[in-house]
Amino acid sequence: MTTLNYYSLYLSSPLILTLLFLEITWCWEVLIIDRKKVEDFALTIKDRIKIRPSDFSDGILFPSKNADRESVLNFFFFMVAIDHRTSKTDSFRGIIDGKEYKGSDLMYRLAMLKFQQDPSFFDPHNMKKITGRDIKEWLSISEPTKVIIHEPDTRAFLLRDAAIKLIKLYDGSVENLIRRSQGMLYNPPEGGFVERLKVFRAYEDPVEKKPLLLAKFLERRGLLKIRDKHSKHVPVDNHLTRIAIRIGLVEIVDKELFNAFMWRREASREEDILIRMIIRQAYDLVSKRIFIDPLVLDDFLWSFGRTICLPKNPKCIGDNNREQTCP
Repeated sequence: MTTLNYYSLYLSSPLILTLLFLEITWCWEVLIIDRKKVEDFALTIKDRIKIRPSDFSDGILFPSKNADRESVLNFFFFMVAIDHRTSKTDSFRGIIDGKEYKGSDLMYRLAMLKFQQDPSFFDPHNMKKITGRDIKEWLSISEPTKVIIHEPDTRAFLLRDAAIKLIKLYDGSVENLIRRSQGMLYNPPEGGFVERLKVFRAYEDPVEKKPLLLAKFLERRGLLKIRDKHSKHVPVDNHLTRIAIRIGLVEIVDKELFNAFMWRREASREEDILIRMIIRQAYDLVSKRIFIDPLVLDDFLWSFGRTICLPKNPKCIGDNNREQTCP
């Protein structure tokens, strides 16, 4: 099956068509963007927050600038594919060389140790054979206690799927995927970078968190030139969802959804998609209001969500300097 066939199949999927319809209708009936709070939040960021975009080349969590181009592309392609919740209880943390890492930082640090030892580990011909046991051995740590990344079997499946399809559709080359995207994130019917990524199970999320995150990484590394810059969006994850809800960028209208919206029950997949989609639109308004690249805005939001606007005991609560720490 050709790349275009895969892309057409994605677009013709009944689930995708249903979600697109729901996004247009149902979403606006249950969630409303509070434009006043969007305006306030945007101006707060503009006036008080200094955003310094990372180039993701520190050699600690990401390959250094002098690393082989193809190896770097493989590293980011496969690592972003499994860049989602690392634990259910914030327990994925450990110490490496005397420094504590947690969550995705720990995952990327362990990945970099593997990359420095053997960059070919991230070759698609190796990844197509990876197992859950391999993940448990690779993405685990023993200091101070033994912890293993969440859902190793699922992550192994996502990596195998990504590798097999990359080999079949693009001769095992991320560079080929980028080249055929023609510098576009969205380019129907041929398929831009984001659209082409959706044939991979790891990248199929309709809200496009992982495709946009990969685009951010590769653009900063100079590996992806984006022509349709107006098509960029903030890659919305749990941290960004939490910030939007606490700040009040979106308002709940539908009472049925309120408990999921406030984390009193687990949201269904459809609810999660629709909540994050409307939040993505709110962040788009923020970036347009103050002329900030959405992917640069994501740098601030992600850091803010991990350091200040924490899931439990956010640091702005009870802080006399709240005006300096919390938008």
